[in-house]
Amino acid sequence: MKDLGNSFKRWVGRLLIAVVCLVPVSAMTAEPRSEVLFVYPPDGWQLGFETEVGNIRFYEYLPAGQTVSDWTELITVQIVENTRDLNPMDMARDLRTRFITECGKLTYRGPDRLNMDGYLAARLYVECADPSAAQRPGGAKYRKHEVAAFQIIQGKRDIYVIERAWHGGARNHPGAPYGRADLWGWDGFWHGIEVCDAKDRDRTCFGLGLLSPEKANIFVSQIDPVLPYGCDYFRVLSILPDLGRPARPTMVVPMKLSLGPFGDSKNELAFVGELLGAHRQNRPAAVVLTLAGNALAGIYTTDFAKTQRDAAAMRQLLIDGGVPADRLHETVNGSCPGS
Repeated sequence: MKDLGNSFKRWVGRLLIAVVCLVPVSAMTAEPRSEVLFVYPPDGWQLGFETEVGNIRFYEYLPAGQTVSDWTELITVQIVENTRDLNPMDMARDLRTRFITECGKLTYRGPDRLNMDGYLAARLYVECADPSAAQRPGGAKYRKHEVAAFQIIQGKRDIYVIERAWHGGARNHPGAPYGRADLWGWDGFWHGIEVCDAKDRDRTCFGLGLLSPEKANIFVSQIDPVLPYGCDYFRVLSILPDLGRPARPTMVVPMKLSLGPFGDSKNELAFVGELLGAHRQNRPAAVVLTLAGNALAGIYTTDFAKTQRDAAAMRQLLIDGGVPADRLHETVNGSCPGS
């Protein structure tokens, strides 16, 4: 494990480029909540405007160099609090009606009903030509071609409305979202959106550092696992963020445990130091634990017990370093024998 520190930086660097590039919209209130929305604007985008009016919190994200009054692309997030009489499908149909009324020519898809890991959601895509209105609700002028996709999610208490928009003077502009493999176009952005409940740790949530077995397998497969038991890793140790302040993007570190007890080497202690640094930045972390070839006994119960001991040692070092015990969570790989 002599290259553990460099391995940590290498894997984290790849993840931040490939998965998320900006701070997500999360619990931005003084009072911590268990439910949190994660939205990841594209790399280079910035928060251009935020406000709170009544029970609605409103955020606008734009590419660098663009403004809320002069933009080509825009992402808006609205969090409507304490709503039990609003339904995502009804809201999406109302939005569609608004576009039908205001557009000279309209192409639309949806609203489609979605189930986002137990949360009811709706998605709507509209393409509007020659809008009759002069200004958008945010103050920007309407242009000849307006494109918008909406995802509306019903939380336990709040409802979340996420819009990604593009507009321009010509439909065939190089930046328009049409020439993609599917009509939605911006799928990568939509697939990164999550609503999670931090109290329900049995439900996976990438934004909280709670990995699904599928995601854990994907990450650990990149370090060439050699387990002979029909599973690629033994367990995941997660460090959850503080929901009382904005979370940073999640990092995932696949890790091969070496032969000796964890914490006996300088590199292992440096690794724990990196995790503590992430904790101080409020960055969730998920450490996917497997074994190096020289540490494998080839007997499942023996190897499982070693990863259990090493995870416990790592956990204690993190607690000693200031991580609250209730922010640490372990899951065992259900694909392994006897788990």
